[in-house]
Amino acid sequence: MLCLKYLMSPFVSKLDDETLRCLVEALNESGQAVSIYDAEDNLRYANKTYQSIFLKGYEGPFTFTEILRYGAKHGVGVRIDDGDVEALIARTLPRRRSVPRKSFETDFLDGRWFWMDHTILPNGWVLTVGADITALKHNEKALHQAHNAAIRASLTDLLTGLPNRRHILELLEDALAANAASGSSLCVAMIDIDRFKAINDTHGHDAGDTVLRHFASASSEKLGRQDAIGRMGGEEFLLILPNTSLIDAARIIEQIRQECAEGKLQNGEVTRSHSFSAGLVEAQPRDDRNSILSRADRALYTAKRQGRNRTKLGLHAGNSEDPTV
Repeated sequence: MLCLKYLMSPFVSKLDDETLRCLVEALNESGQAVSIYDAEDNLRYANKTYQSIFLKGYEGPFTFTEILRYGAKHGVGVRIDDGDVEALIARTLPRRRSVPRKSFETDFLDGRWFWMDHTILPNGWVLTVGADITALKHNEKALHQAHNAAIRASLTDLLTGLPNRRHILELLEDALAANAASGSSLCVAMIDIDRFKAINDTHGHDAGDTVLRHFASASSEKLGRQDAIGRMGGEEFLLILPNTSLIDAARIIEQIRQECAEGKLQNGEVTRSHSFSAGLVEAQPRDDRNSILSRADRALYTAKRQGRNRTKLGLHAGNSEDPTV
């Protein structure tokens, strides 16, 4: 019975001088950033890690606000995204003792990230203990970058760097929805490189790949930020021109055509002069993806049938006598 009572007796900490000395030494060598501020926000204790982050070359006054101001002026301490230390102080002070305990992550100007545990002691003093999570943040960033790269790869044609068929069709759906909501003009063109099989058969597939890359580059250079072009497959491309009239869309296509007609050195590759045929249409009020692509396809077929290297305008559904640019 006595033995059981002895085993169940509570542990009582003995904070004698030797214990306190060892505790402070442990905190100093722990790698954690430890600080204690009193009720008036004067710094009363800072271990070696905390000092290396906030107090390099600082000689006081050692108050919370002045330490922040010193860091902002001398490039040490916490990173302030907008650079306005007074705004940071104004935001922080009212919340500094608003809850008994809180945790948050923050990054410092030396490149390190810390997870901070912020505790209000019964006497109003503030204990902050920060654990270095830099390696975890780097791993998180690498995973995020890999995730984004995988998403980009799933939406990108590897040869040309343009949106692939899946992505460009999604962009067409978005453009049609935006056009229906705004009532602005939207032009769409199906484009096909002329006699592409002959290029491959005569000069080899590397030459064909060079032509596709050059067409993609020439097209991208002529387009605005809201415009898009993607590879539908093979030598066929889909061009989307929001907020663009039919006349302006035809002019953009002719600019691309002129660029493609000029053989030149492109990223270390000798590019062959090449032409293309295009079927250009403007979205109608009841157009969906299938109907607008069908009209653009018919216009493209007519352009190829009439001799290639031209743009055929498909003005109205079912009209086979639309003009040619």
